[in-house]
Amino acid sequence: MSELEEITNFLKPYTKRAYLVGGAVRDILLNKTPMDFDIEIYDIEPNQFESLMQKLGAKGVGKSFFVYKYKNFDLSLPRIENKVAKGHKGFNVKVCQDEKKASLRRDFTINSIMINIFTNKILDFYGGRNDIKSKIIRHIDDIKFKEDSLRVLRAMQFASRLKFKIAPETIELCKEINLNDLSHDRIYKEFEKMFYSKYLYYGFYYFIKLDIAKKVFNLDIPPTLFCKLSKIYKINPHPSYFLYYLKNYKKFNFDFFPKNIKRPALMKKKPKKISNRFLIALSLKYSLKTWSILNNNCCKEWLIENNLYEKKYKPQKIDPKNPKKSILEEIKKKKFDIIN
Repeated sequence: MSELEEITNFLKPYTKRAYLVGGAVRDILLNKTPMDFDIEIYDIEPNQFESLMQKLGAKGVGKSFFVYKYKNFDLSLPRIENKVAKGHKGFNVKVCQDEKKASLRRDFTINSIMINIFTNKILDFYGGRNDIKSKIIRHIDDIKFKEDSLRVLRAMQFASRLKFKIAPETIELCKEINLNDLSHDRIYKEFEKMFYSKYLYYGFYYFIKLDIAKKVFNLDIPPTLFCKLSKIYKINPHPSYFLYYLKNYKKFNFDFFPKNIKRPALMKKKPKKISNRFLIALSLKYSLKTWSILNNNCCKEWLIENNLYEKKYKPQKIDPKNPKKSILEEIKKKKFDIIN
């Protein structure tokens, strides 16, 4: 029995309205395998819901929002949310038994589709299926969308992951939204999804188009740079790829990114002409596999042949009294060759 069947059988005696919602439905309609699942359960009061979740063995992860975790599933009551204070927790939450009203809190039409887990009936109140077919990211409601500024970054990372375009009206609305209330942690989580995406050049375009570059990093990126970088962003071989090329255009503060993303992005920029001396000197700091990948497999064959692809360069002789000088002298003795 699958986990979904287990939950379906568990809920059958209590309700006929429980829906798979959100990103899992979108991924199913895109013929992708969802990583996790959200189920909204109707016709059950909060006290009964809490008792049922305890019986199931689910763990409360957002009790004020009526959300419980069970295996790969987030189980919740349907709700409406009204913004009453700053921050992503500043909402007044009420249970709502109307599917259309409850799905209004979703960010984009493609994430608002619902599938009844008992009958497989699809509810699509806002044209999400048509937008999936058209590969469009479109917000549902102006007022509700503006209540959570993180949705601007979500639009960017969805475009990058799905290779979808953002609707013109959604672009204009995103540009109106201030991003100052977002913590570094929340900002990074959305960028992280983009960093691991396949279609990074879509994300880069909306990074500029939605004014995220200006609002988050104070970067004014001209069209010429976009045209240049979008060509190499058509492939995304490494999660640090985006930051590596962007920081070589202009210094900006990305200290809040974690070390595993930030450290590769700080690697030395590739010169116009690459010599063996340059590569050997660079490999004193680290093996050059990541550097090569970030530069579209630059000099890969030479690095493998000289055992520098996955290993650092080890000098043959190091003068303990003056190690730096002795290492530099050894490198200088190497025959100077242009690799590319």
